[in-house]
Amino acid sequence: MNKQQKANSRGIEWCNYTWNPVRGCQHGCRWIMPDSTFAECYAETIAERVAQKVYEHGFEHHYWNPQVLNEPLKLKTSARIFLDSMSDLMGHWVSSEEIEQVLEICRQADWHTFQLLTKNAPRLLEFDFPPNVWVGVSAPPSIMFGRPLSFLQQKRMVQRQLDVLNNVDVAVRWMSIEPLSFDIAPLLENSNLQWAVIGAATNGVKTYQPEPHWVQNVLDVLDAQGTLIFFKGNLKWQPWREAFPEAVPTAV
Repeated sequence: MNKQQKANSRGIEWCNYTWNPVRGCQHGCRWIMPDSTFAECYAETIAERVAQKVYEHGFEHHYWNPQVLNEPLKLKTSARIFLDSMSDLMGHWVSSEEIEQVLEICRQADWHTFQLLTKNAPRLLEFDFPPNVWVGVSAPPSIMFGRPLSFLQQKRMVQRQLDVLNNVDVAVRWMSIEPLSFDIAPLLENSNLQWAVIGAATNGVKTYQPEPHWVQNVLDVLDAQGTLIFFKGNLKWQPWREAFPEAVPTAV
């Protein structure tokens, strides 16, 4: 597992560790920046520019790493663990057997909170999740699987994701709205989310702030539902928010 450092804003602020028993992703997500450039998935950037030796077959290849399965069991202090920062555990290319092995470790390590995030929400319906797994979905990108997504397609994706979440028996349903790249607020009405992470768009070292009214609209909708909000460090907004749902596990 990799410990995340909040101080330098280089890590993932909303978790303490990342854990990747599966690595690699075939979604091919891209985002259109306000200056018309394209930003790729941060995980793809890491895999193909920083960690090429680990991803010797490229980021689109599926890597199964059973040698790291027991790592959460070795950490005895309760932690928030993002279990698929370099993958999508619910990706269609990941076998059900591998997913079940990961979820079994989550059940055994019940003093931790595991944060799952996917763009393939329908597959969530195939599994039973222990109460210490927070299940989340991501806001849609501009391009996925090499094809541009129209606003209508993005809208349908959000609606499908939220419909699935409402039918998954989990303690915490959440959404990553990072980046906040369009006015997604009207799609979040009656979303029944317990938590949401909101962030700006980034492309390398450049950061693009969302339109202020997009942020305010999301806050208005989610506040009305009682959804807790966590701001990524790249977002410029006041007053600042870094709220978490009440953790299910207890410290040991």
